[in-house]
Amino acid sequence: MNLREVIRILHYERRRVLSMRRVCDPIFAKEYERTARALGIAAEIVEREGNRHRRKDTKT
Repeated sequence: MNLREVIRILHYERRRVLSMRRVCDPIFAKEYERTARALGIAAEIVEREGNRHRRKDTKT
């Protein structure tokens, strides 16, 4: 699994959790929102750190 796939999966899971938040019991909505926020932050960190550690000989 490459970096692009990991980022795509994190974004997909974040969208899925946000949609679950809309249909769940209001008691659990805050937990879903917190999970979605954490997934978004994780995707940003993976993208930022992954770009920093790229090999010099690769293109793109």
